[in-house]
Amino acid sequence: MLEATCQLLYLGSPLFLAAPVQGLTMKYDWLTFLKKPMDMGFSIRGKRVFGDHKTWRGATIQIIFCLVGALLQMDLQNAGFIPSWVPLLDYHKHALVNGLLLGIGSTLGELPNSFLKRQIGIAPGMKGRNALKFIFFLFDQVDLALGIWIFLFFLIKPSFCLIAYSLLLTIVLHVSVSSVGYLLGMRKTIV
Repeated sequence: MLEATCQLLYLGSPLFLAAPVQGLTMKYDWLTFLKKPMDMGFSIRGKRVFGDHKTWRGATIQIIFCLVGALLQMDLQNAGFIPSWVPLLDYHKHALVNGLLLGIGSTLGELPNSFLKRQIGIAPGMKGRNALKFIFFLFDQVDLALGIWIFLFFLIKPSFCLIAYSLLLTIVLHVSVSSVGYLLGMRKTIV
């Protein structure tokens, strides 16, 4: 369990670089020229596709800082700071591909959730009511991990158990990071 935890944390560590940059960018409203909705204002059935909260700014930051993080992982591996059992892939060969897929997967992984919420009338940042509240809470926590696995599946070839454990770990980490972001004034809600 400890080995899998270390491997997954290392694989996803570029997200820990992207998350605070994302939070600071939102808090201080940097890069406003990229603060354009990814759905470009389009609607389906009279409802926005993703809404104003899924922006090109967020996608750009996520992808760029996942790339930077993957290059840092490669440097750490090259310098011998990372035990050979930790990386789930060879960063010498796949750092840029991994960073790009991590950024794209985490960004696109959140879009189906946003689409579903908009179509059933749940406002951005809200969870819904009754059973929907619990379902969307869980989906909010793991959607980026599911997106990442879709993109990294053939590069890493993970076991079902590793994917399942990564989803559980993602829930714990996502709630923790969101809570810290709330305490630092970077988020309006704890989760």
